[in-house]
Amino acid sequence: MSKRAFKDAQEFKDKFTEYTEECTIKEKLPNIAGFCWYCDIHRDTFYAQEEYYSDTFKKIQSALEDCAINHKATSMGIFYLKNKFGYVDKVETSNTNHNVNEDVTELSSEDRKTRIKELMAKNKNG
Repeated sequence: MSKRAFKDAQEFKDKFTEYTEECTIKEKLPNIAGFCWYCDIHRDTFYAQEEYYSDTFKKIQSALEDCAINHKATSMGIFYLKNKFGYVDKVETSNTNHNVNEDVTELSSEDRKTRIKELMAKNKNG
């Protein structure tokens, strides 16, 4: 079990605030690795703080996510959001085939061929 790194939740929060202020001055993206280095703790010790200061830990995670979203170095922020917070690129597609969900598997082989031809012609003509 990793040790408690801060005497209380307020010290944990204050140390994180100091770290983010330093990042702002140096125009760096706040992150867990940097916070661990700043506090001279191991990453496992950082994650163990959730057991001791659950609410503060979650707030710090949210703050890191917010920093990544609003950081001006967008490629690094995007990378961090994807890898740390599970963000993904959203791809939207438009389908003009209005009968895409029609089930033709119950039709006979000849009826299926006929229906597929009808659907293809209908979609080709709009």
